[in-house]
Amino acid sequence: MNIPKKQLSVLLTVAAAVCLIAAGIVTAWNIRKTREAESALETFRASAEAAQSKALEAVSAKPASEEAAPGGTGSLEETEPEASDTPVTTEPEEIRVPNPYRDSFLANEDMAGWLVIPGTNIDYPVMWTPEDETYYLYRDFEGKDNQNGCLLLDTDSCVDPLTTNLIIHGHNMRSGAMFGNLTDYEDADFYEGHKQITLYTEECQRNYEVIAVFRSQVYRKNEEVFKFYKFFQADTQEEFEDFYQNIKELSIYDTDVTAEFGDHFITLSTCVYHVEQGRFVVVAKEVESGDKYLPVEE
Repeated sequence: MNIPKKQLSVLLTVAAAVCLIAAGIVTAWNIRKTREAESALETFRASAEAAQSKALEAVSAKPASEEAAPGGTGSLEETEPEASDTPVTTEPEEIRVPNPYRDSFLANEDMAGWLVIPGTNIDYPVMWTPEDETYYLYRDFEGKDNQNGCLLLDTDSCVDPLTTNLIIHGHNMRSGAMFGNLTDYEDADFYEGHKQITLYTEECQRNYEVIAVFRSQVYRKNEEVFKFYKFFQADTQEEFEDFYQNIKELSIYDTDVTAEFGDHFITLSTCVYHVEQGRFVVVAKEVESGDKYLPVEE
């Protein structure tokens, strides 16, 4: 059937207009969903900040311990403890404090922790669904459809019991959401100002320091190359050395941070497009222990 050129032009114009309208509707819907999800997360962030501020106030309000008992110095006979054949050993009591992200853990049992990189927009819950790793790939914290998705803890990683390496995946969003700004670590000056990463789990606060930054990719199964996304547990010195030496060799710059067998790591991964299935990777080593938390209960 021959359609006159004028009529064909009109049909094409109408089709293009319909496509533009549909695209506009989808974009507006995505923006609204993203704003709703961000608003919900902001409530949890505010709750955590208030809890942390309250804890700091409680610590600062405690009276300083007195260095000597009241009533003068006394004699040696009065102050020395009685001799005993049995040595007295006292272990310091482990202090546990309320979890600042208690409300978040109670709101969604799929949350494995809350990831924060101070001085950046990376301040999000990390979801773990081993029965379906991609469940939150395009869903928000409340399980609603959302193009940003959530940060995902790899199925083969675990916070309890803790695996040697926790791998967290996140979308590289143009808006900067999720891991949209993770590639800022390519700049050594940015690294200098953002070395610290914190993961708040249900049990405790885990503090990390960046040890390596590099570009990689997802390789074919039969390729004999270092695959950062396959390292979860180092049960031997050899397994640790393979991981450690490779991330150090791949790193864009030298962080001067070292590690040894027995250390724990966190690996942040997002898509980049220098090659097919490209990935940008930031690896950090766990350093000093943070707060230990009281059980999260209703």
